[in-house]
Amino acid sequence: MLQGVGFVANVLRKSNLSFGLPLICGGLKLSLISNENIFSIMPFKGKNIEVSKKLQDHLDLSLPNPNQKVSGSKMQIIWTGLDQWFIINCKSLDLQNLLSHCAAITNQTDGWVRLLLNDTHNYDVMARLCPVEPALNKIIKTQVAGMMALVLFDKSGVEMFFMRSMIETAIMEIELSMKSINAQKLKYG
Repeated sequence: MLQGVGFVANVLRKSNLSFGLPLICGGLKLSLISNENIFSIMPFKGKNIEVSKKLQDHLDLSLPNPNQKVSGSKMQIIWTGLDQWFIINCKSLDLQNLLSHCAAITNQTDGWVRLLLNDTHNYDVMARLCPVEPALNKIIKTQVAGMMALVLFDKSGVEMFFMRSMIETAIMEIELSMKSINAQKLKYG
């Protein structure tokens, strides 16, 4: 029986299921970032400018360039791949009514989990898990411990989006890396 859009996300919020987070290991911390909702926006061919203008007119946020994000008060739009974006915490706007004639819109709330890793200044934990060089304030679509992820490196830490089906493995891999980095710091100072 279908439970409606956002059912899993609502159950998680109500049950306070947090995947055992936050995890703290020395000066490293992995925590869950809760979202009210996540929608995927994929403009139809040749409609990127129209979609961006409509979003700007109604939300004061337009589609960001590749590997970028834009933020409002609580809302964010992040690039997730070629001609695809996530809009996060979009409460007051019916995206279907606004964009249905110029973009495909899907509710991704139940499909993604968002984590924040407070890593060292050198991103030691991520260096063990992610095959890309950290680029500050850039969204990177890559692998983390062999799992597809969206990663944002910034001064406050590393923000990661994982598919919900992979989250337990992702957390386990990140925790192992955190423990290893912490043990090395304790041994070698």
